[in-house]
This record gives sequence, structure tokens and C-alpha cells, in this order.
Amino acid sequence: MKILMIDIGGSNVKMMVNGHEEMRKFPSGRTLTARRMVAGVKKATKDWDYDAITLGFPGLVEAGRLVREPLNLSGGWMKFNFAKAFRKPVRIINDAAMQALANYKGGRMLFVGLGTSVGAAIVADGVVVPVELGLIPLSRRHTFMSRLSKAARRADGQERWQRAVFKAVALLKDVFWPADTVIGGGNAKKLDPLPPGCRRTSNQEAIRGAVRLWEGADLHAEPYGTTWRIAEKERRRAKNAARKTAKKAGKVAR
Repeated sequence: MKILMIDIGGSNVKMMVNGHEEMRKFPSGRTLTARRMVAGVKKATKDWDYDAITLGFPGLVEAGRLVREPLNLSGGWMKFNFAKAFRKPVRIINDAAMQALANYKGGRMLFVGLGTSVGAAIVADGVVVPVELGLIPLSRRHTFMSRLSKAARRADGQERWQRAVFKAVALLKDVFWPADTVIGGGNAKKLDPLPPGCRRTSNQEAIRGAVRLWEGADLHAEPYGTTWRIAEKERRRAKNAARKTAKKAGKVAR
């Protein structure tokens, strides 16, 4: 299947289709309603062919449906019929959860997204759980949002912002004990160096998570309340494939 990924951020709406490297985008912001988003996507992708849509949403999603209006956008989202508007099947996932699903390789993984806002998700043995970080205190006077957002980097400067990111990631690693920690979002590329024990991902990689919400993907995740669960048989299949690849690579190296 050809899946159109729509990744709704606080600054831009980003779009990709699996099998193509091109990413297109248009501005979002506090005036963006659901209806305007659909119109913008249709205009930007009028020459693209796709079968279904994955919508990465910056907020709470339960059982594939929006739970509340987004904090950094305009209104009109919760009751909007996206499938009817696009005339395509649509599946919705929290945007940080989509990035986490895209980068998951097994075991326990932490994803931290640094963009207009700050988001996170933890994946534990195939269960993807988005985490709302913004209002969590990072110090006596600051929250995660006030120190890690794009606005904070511009106001505080690169050096102070980077120190805050290192502190936040260390705290989250102490809380969740991940074997793998991934830093993503538009500001991930601003980190130099990365926090110890972390790897970087790009917004383009999110397309893999968008595809993984649909049957036939290498790892298929289904909504389960406010989380997403990867099918056990597909987890085993992916794990065995990874072992075979590693074994083959070892033979070639010898």
C-alpha cells in the first residue's frame, strides 16, 4: 500500500509517501483548523498517488480517535471526519508515538522529540506509550516546555538549551531505563554532540511509523486504548530477520 504520512507540527504540516524521499510541508500554527489542514494537504499533494493516510497528531489519541483539541493549533479537530474529507481510509496516532514506532528495533526504547514543543514516547516490548512532558518540572522555575522548546532555544541560546536537553534526557533515562534512546524532531539536528548513549533520527524517518499502522508492514501496530501494540508474531519475525542479517554480516566479515 502507498501510505500518505501527515505529520502535524506546531510550525509545519509535513507530508511524505512511502517509496519516495521527498518531504513537502506548509505552515501550521495557531490559526490551523482541521478543515484548513485538509485543504493544505490536498493542494500540496495533488500530484501524489496514495491508498490510505496516517495522521500524526500533536495530542492525546485513544482507540484511534482524538481525545482533546491540540494546544498549539486552532480548534475544530475532535469531531472532524478526516476519512470523509480525504475520501481515503485514515488512521490517527500521536505524533511522538509515530516517531517512536518508526525507530523501534526491540526491547525498551525511549523517543524524545524536540520541535516547536517537546514530546516523548516509550516503547516497552512492543507497546508504544506516548508521554506528555511539557508541564513536568525540570527545575524550580522551569518545565520541560519552557526549557526545551524551539522558543526556548531562541531565547536562551544554544549552549543553555543544549545543557537543558542533556539534563532532561538524563532524567528521563533514569525514570524509564531504556536500552535505546532516540532523539528526533526538527531541533534534533541542532544538538552537537548528542547526549551520551543516544542516537539521532530525522523527521523523514517518521514515514516508517506511518506505514507500520497498516497491515502488511514489517511491524504492524494496532491502537489499544491510549497505546499501540505491535503484533507478537511480527515482532518475532522481525527479530529473527535481524538475527539472520547479523549472522550473514558476520560470515561476510570473516
